[in-house]
This record gives sequence, structure tokens and C-alpha cells, in this order.
Amino acid sequence: MHTLNDFPEFASIPLITQRFNISRSRIYRMLSQGDIQAVKVGRSTRIVTRSVEAYFARLPRLGEVA
Repeated sequence: MHTLNDFPEFASIPLITQRFNISRSRIYRMLSQGDIQAVKVGRSTRIVTRSVEAYFARLPRLGEVA
């Protein structure tokens, strides 16, 4: 398991699904909606890890008063 310190800046989709416990289809949906960012390296897609972290930081917290 990767810790935050050694997790790559650009990660493969399988690695992102593992790290953030979200499905592959959800990742592609987030990409198409512009919620997260990715780059292409040849035929491979690499997710910008900070964009996923930023996405989760923007989500409302349960029980939080607005």
C-alpha cells in the first residue's frame, strides 16, 4: 500500500481505484465531467493525483452545518 509521501504525482487508473476506493467507471465519469485531470502517455492514461485529492476536498462533509 502506498503512503501519501510515496504515492506518484501521476498514477495509473488501477492505482487510483485502489488508493481512493472508487471504481474505474467512476473515474472515467469524473474525467468526462471535468472533476479530475489526466494526461496521456502514449496509450496509457495517468491521473493527476492532486486533482483527485482536490475533488475529495471539495465534497461536502456529512453532518457539517452550512
